[in-house]
Amino acid sequence: MKKIVLVLSAVALLAVGAYANDAKHEAAHEVHWNYDEHGPDHWGEFGETCQLGKTQSPINILSKQTSPFSTSNSLKLNENVKSKGSILDNGHAIQVNIDNGGTITVDGVEYKLLQFHFHGKSEEQIDGKHSDLVAHMVHKSAFGSLLVVAVLFDEGKTVNKMIQKTLDSVGKSTEINPADLLPKNTNSYYHFMGSLTTPPCSENVKWYVMKEVQSATKGQIEAMRKYYAKNYRPVQPLNGRVVESK
Repeated sequence: MKKIVLVLSAVALLAVGAYANDAKHEAAHEVHWNYDEHGPDHWGEFGETCQLGKTQSPINILSKQTSPFSTSNSLKLNENVKSKGSILDNGHAIQVNIDNGGTITVDGVEYKLLQFHFHGKSEEQIDGKHSDLVAHMVHKSAFGSLLVVAVLFDEGKTVNKMIQKTLDSVGKSTEINPADLLPKNTNSYYHFMGSLTTPPCSENVKWYVMKEVQSATKGQIEAMRKYYAKNYRPVQPLNGRVVESK
């Protein structure tokens, strides 16, 4: 009888172990969103707002159909700070996490820079045209609200120092000044309300798209696209939203 109990206990332990291994196996193969087989057309499976939301990003900005700018939406930039940046491949983009980044203030609310990341083409369009590359600077307020600044790049002959520093430091940490990413003219931009451009596609995000398009060399753009060439979401319906132009 004792032997039977011992055998049954051993079988039970093996069964528990097998179940645990199966669970680990399933967790290791859990489905995640991406830009291929689980791409934008399927993102509603990862966040219903991606499919049901009415103020989604990115959008096609029609420059001749914008509205006058409201002064309450003006940006007050304080991004000229030196900070430690950790550059990593997050599985969807090359991202720079900022330890103590700069801030942006809008209508008395301060937003702290958390990170910026790159897309192989600009997600937003201007009059139906993508730029060759875009950096999205993600900011967050103490209340949890989000603000994103989009900085556009097209192919040119001028080497972009921030892009080069990012490419040279993937997997490392280095000193970063977020202001080096911004164009010289930071007083001209489009503004609209939108969402995150990746799941869960959360809405009520303040978007600012800088009008001045910066230069990056063909080599820099190709080097960034070697990581991710198609990591951009298609433009979404405007659904009556107002786009302001300054």
